[in-house]
Amino acid sequence: MSDLRRSLLKGMSGIVADLYGEPVPAARTATLKSADAPVPARQPALPPFCKLWKTADETIDWTDILVSPTPTDGLTPPDKWTLYHQHAANVLKGDMTAYLAVLQSANPMEDLMPYVTALDVATVDADVLRVTFVPRQDLLEKEADQYLCGMALRIARDLFAALPVLQVDVIAAQEEQSLLTVSFTRSAMNKVRFAFIDPVDFVEKCGGVFPQEKYEA
Repeated sequence: MSDLRRSLLKGMSGIVADLYGEPVPAARTATLKSADAPVPARQPALPPFCKLWKTADETIDWTDILVSPTPTDGLTPPDKWTLYHQHAANVLKGDMTAYLAVLQSANPMEDLMPYVTALDVATVDADVLRVTFVPRQDLLEKEADQYLCGMALRIARDLFAALPVLQVDVIAAQEEQSLLTVSFTRSAMNKVRFAFIDPVDFVEKCGGVFPQEKYEA
């Protein structure tokens, strides 16, 4: 692990402890994938960010998976279905170890990693996940509010699709400072037509806090 990555992840843990009053136990945290900040000149062009929060992963039907050892939806690859089937009973019971096993193996955040420097997912309890991500500085320098809020929305949507939790808390942090803190509930997200919303307005309505003065390094 590089010094930069170690420093970033240490700072993320400190921010979570400050915000919630206690550290996240290591055994209940899934580092889905962490990477040093990519060098834009050496990276392929990212997909248009303006559409990122409008799409999300397909929702996993854990009840269907529990009763069938083979795919029934015509979409899920057999190997992934087998993985889900192994964990389905415990996922439906709210087993946090099963949650993390699914997140580590399926990695629903994989397609979002080019947009961040690092990202961690932790289980708070059977109903709540907490995500902390370190934003890319070059993307912050463009449209910070839209970037942070759009990322938070997409992260939450993908995790609601992956696991039967009721709440996803998202924290964007950089250099031991919180840039955005917001909690999304499944009930509120289910009422939204994401193709027609402004991500910043929606995050504000969810109680999101993102201090403008902290965006620049």
